[in-house]
Amino acid sequence: MCNNDLFCGVNSAQSTDIAEMSDLEKKHTPVIEAPGTVKKEEAFVVTVEVGKLLTHPNENGHYIEWVELYSGDTFLARTDLVPRLTSPKVSFTVALDHEHPLMVKARCNMHGVWKSFPHRITVE
Repeated sequence: MCNNDLFCGVNSAQSTDIAEMSDLEKKHTPVIEAPGTVKKEEAFVVTVEVGKLLTHPNENGHYIEWVELYSGDTFLARTDLVPRLTSPKVSFTVALDHEHPLMVKARCNMHGVWKSFPHRITVE
């Protein structure tokens, strides 16, 4: 079982209420900014930030290695990062042809993979 093992599976915050989140959850939960409604197959921007709720370290020994964007289970994009010279805030330009919530996974080199809360988008 994965209880208390940050590197076993995918981690997620236990509450959507920021006041109830631990500092570890605040530092690692990716936050998605995207429109609520988009036109079918029309490009739009999705911005993802890890450390928006509480700053995540960005040093050689502790940093965000990569950020991946999904629509449901469909992989859309990935950005690889390096410590100090890049920031765990990235933007992707994507288009959707049907509705699935956007979801992000991000990997901290010290605390494993973390996922965002789903971001629902209406496709018209």
